[in-house]
Amino acid sequence: MKPSLIKTIIILILLTISYVATAQIYVGGSLGGAYEDSPNTSTKSSAINVKPEVGFAFNENWAAGGRIAYSKSVSRTETPTLEETATDINLLTINPYAAYSLLKFKNFAVWGEFGVQVTPEQYGIDHTTFAGYITPVLTYSIGKHITLKTDLNFAGFFLTGTTDGGFAVAGSLGGDDAINFNDDLSIGFVYKF
Repeated sequence: MKPSLIKTIIILILLTISYVATAQIYVGGSLGGAYEDSPNTSTKSSAINVKPEVGFAFNENWAAGGRIAYSKSVSRTETPTLEETATDINLLTINPYAAYSLLKFKNFAVWGEFGVQVTPEQYGIDHTTFAGYITPVLTYSIGKHITLKTDLNFAGFFLTGTTDGGFAVAGSLGGDDAINFNDDLSIGFVYKF
């Protein structure tokens, strides 16, 4: 290798280390849930979603991190004419992401988050699901270290595929059922060190 190329590589490595060293590490997560008792269909359902996360705020505009989400949903239908049906689903999802601050107003900020969600084969699910997405995130800073965070998945764009050959493109800008507290809206926080 030429000495000038080696110097350039060393300078790039040192700049990268310096840039990463100034990044702020954050930890946090969100908790979502839902309950529905529908007398029209005699269905009772509940769901919970827990998403711890960790990441790096590189500067005021860029952040990257990852989540591991655990979701559990239970649904039971009881009718006098039909046999009782029940479903109980547990899912674990891995979600690396990057986010860019699009708009700021005082302590509020709207971020554009893009990432990948991978739900591997699990008990009762015989395929792996992959999803790429772009969705807005609303944050509110409560001081130097704590930020409230709300994922607004009901206004996102998703590309989803499975290892068994399924593929879907989905987008949403709201609608009649725009807010579902389990999947579409989650409220959480992050703590920056």
